Parts: sequence; C-alpha cells; structure tokens
Amino acid sequence: MRMPFGKHKGRQVCDIPHDYLLWCLDNLERLSPTLRAEMLRELGVGRTQQEPPRQSSGGAVVTETIAKWYRTLSREFHPDTGGSHDGMKAINRAYELLCEMAGER
Repeated sequence: MRMPFGKHKGRQVCDIPHDYLLWCLDNLERLSPTLRAEMLRELGVGRTQQEPPRQSSGGAVVTETIAKWYRTLSREFHPDTGGSHDGMKAINRAYELLCEMAGER
C-alpha cells in the first residue's frame, strides 16, 4: 500500500521510517482503516489474518506495551521535538531488541 499524503506520499508503507508511521498513528485521527491497519502491521503491532495467533500468555499485552513505550519516548526524544538524533537512534535500537525478545520480529 502506498502512502496517500505527506512527505512520504507515493512511497510504500514498508519503506517509510517507523517513527513517521508512529507519528501518523498518534496524531492523525482520520486515517482510513485500511491505512491504519497497514501501518500497524508494518510496526509489528497488528497481524494479518493469515498469521496464526501466538500462544504466549500476555503476548498482545507485551506488544501493546512495547508500542506504547516506543511512542511515548519517541514523542519526547525525537529531533523534531527538541531531542537528539543519537537519542532517537538508541530508542529505535531498544525498540528493535524488545520486539525481538517478545518474538514479534
């Protein structure tokens, strides 16, 4: 699916930086349900119907907690909001590690 607006207009959702996708999800209320689902899937928060549900206890809670943690820190430390590039790189790396540990990537 291609992004229909913004600075990444025309690019595939899978090619858009995750911090931008998170910003869109947090700040844009009128996203189409299809675009919202694609963004969530790309971030590892949603699952397609073809994927079997994971049997780990609390898996959905862990995924939602990681995503919420990432959004909160991204808003605070993103370079566009007064944070630093290095700080955002560290948050992105921590997010990747947490997702791997939770079995989401």
